[in-house]
Amino acid sequence: MKQKLKYFILISFAVFLEYFRDYLFININLQINFLENLSNELSTLNYTDSNLLCLIKSLDIETLNILKWGLSFLFSFLYFGIGFLFSKWFFSHKNHLFFIKLFSLGGLIVMFSSFLIYVVGKSLTLKSNELLQCFHRAKPFCSIFFVPILIFVSIFCEQQNKNFSIIINLLVK
Repeated sequence: MKQKLKYFILISFAVFLEYFRDYLFININLQINFLENLSNELSTLNYTDSNLLCLIKSLDIETLNILKWGLSFLFSFLYFGIGFLFSKWFFSHKNHLFFIKLFSLGGLIVMFSSFLIYVVGKSLTLKSNELLQCFHRAKPFCSIFFVPILIFVSIFCEQQNKNFSIIINLLVK
């Protein structure tokens, strides 16, 4: 029972973290959009949630973009921690190490790609923010598709070693 509670708490925290991340990034993007429209002298409404607006309304566009990068790194490290705990609790030591290697490599590739696209976007003069925003929106989807693939590869390796009883017991009960 204690084991199931531990898994439930980990999964619940991951789900909460994902919704919280979405809340922050969506509202920061709405504030950036509002400020860009104001600077272009367009008539606009601010759809940023009032709770978060109290914290970020005095920030300019550049500061909000830096905040988004900082939050991206923070959430990346938090998700890495969740993935680490998940693999440590579910997999054998050998497959845990295999999963962490793949998970780390994939995370580094996504982070390096983000930074590379950011640098390329900054060096372009026309529509550079649109390229950056497009990738920034696509990055969570890359993670959403990448992590389950890693989990299934690790589970497959775990089945090959016949040390798969924890996950089977959780799925059956």
